[in-house]
Amino acid sequence: MSQTRWMSIESAIVRILQQWIELKTHFDIARKDERCYTADLLYSMFCDKKNHVFLIFLKQILSEVQSVNKKFEADVQDPTKLLSDLVHLIDSLSAKILMPGKRLKESDALQDYLDPKPYLGYEFEKNMSECKFPEEIASDIRRRCIEFVIELVTQLRQRLPENFKVLQSISSLSGSECLKPVKNDILDLAKLFVNNAEILTRIDFQWRKLHTIQWIQTSDTIGLWAEIVSYRDETGENPFKELSDLAITILSLPHSNADVERVFSQMGIVKSKLRNRLAITSLNAVLTIKYGLRRHGKSCHDYKLPESVLRKIGSLEAYQTSSESPQPSTSTQSPTEGDPREIIEWDLADLQ
Repeated sequence: MSQTRWMSIESAIVRILQQWIELKTHFDIARKDERCYTADLLYSMFCDKKNHVFLIFLKQILSEVQSVNKKFEADVQDPTKLLSDLVHLIDSLSAKILMPGKRLKESDALQDYLDPKPYLGYEFEKNMSECKFPEEIASDIRRRCIEFVIELVTQLRQRLPENFKVLQSISSLSGSECLKPVKNDILDLAKLFVNNAEILTRIDFQWRKLHTIQWIQTSDTIGLWAEIVSYRDETGENPFKELSDLAITILSLPHSNADVERVFSQMGIVKSKLRNRLAITSLNAVLTIKYGLRRHGKSCHDYKLPESVLRKIGSLEAYQTSSESPQPSTSTQSPTEGDPREIIEWDLADLQ
C-alpha cells in the first residue's frame, strides 16, 4: 500500500472486508490446486485475525479522509469551507490518539502527547474484545494503528499551505460570515490582490454595508456573490462593484489540484498521438468549448449552433482572424479555377 495515496486504498479495504470469507476460500483453493506460492501467502494473511482487525481500523479512518477528499474533488464546492474541513479532519484524527482534552499547537509534536490506550472506534474495539488477543499482540496492533494515524496526520499537516492564516480569512466571504453586522476585516485579504488605496477604501466601505441589503442566495456562497455582481441600484450601477470583483477573483482561484488534473486529462484526450501537431490555439479552443458547454449543462449532441456560425461553415470566413478582412473576388473564372471559397461552397452545394 502506498504511504501517501490514502484515498486509493479506502475503497479497496471496504471491498476486501466485504468479501473476506470469499477471498480466503479462493486463495485456499488456489494454493491447493495450483500449488501457488502467492496464493499460499495471501491465504495465510487472511487467516491472521490481526490483519482483519487492522483493516477494520483503516476502514473507519480512511472513510473520514475520503469524505473530505470528495469535497476537494467536487465540481461544485464552497471554497470558503474547504480549508476548515481539512483542519477539522486533522484535529479529529489527532484527537483519536491524543490525551483527552489536549489540543496541539503548531510547534507541538504529536508523539509527545499520546494517550497510552486510546479508544479507536466501536467496531475496532468490539473486534479486539471478541478476538481475545494476548496482551502483547493487542499492544502491537494498537501500536500499528497509532503509528498509522501519526503518519497520516503528519502527511496532512505537510499539505497545509504556508499562508495558512491568509487562506483562513477566505472563509469571511461565505454567506454566513459576510452578511453579519459585525464581521472580520477584509482589508488584509484585499491587500494581497489590490494595491490602489482608493479601491481598498471602496472595498472596505462596501464590505461594511453589505449586510444592509436583503439578499436571496444567503446559503450558497457562489450564488450569493453572483447575485451581488448582478445587483444594480436605482441609477443602474453596482454599489458593490469593487468588493464583488475581489470576491469573484478569490473564489475563481483553484483551491485544489483536482481542477488542474481534470484539464490535463482532457488535454491528453484531445491532443492524442494521432493529433500531436494540434496547435495550442486549437487545443485551447476545443477545451474552452468543452468546459463552456459543461457550464451550461449542454453537450455537442443538444447544442444548437447560431445561424451566423452555420453560414460560415464551408467558407474561408470561418478561418479568418479578426484582423483579416475578406477580399472581394474580381475573377470571372469557373468555380474549379477561381476563388477557393467558391470551390468549397460549390462542392457543398453539390453534396446537398
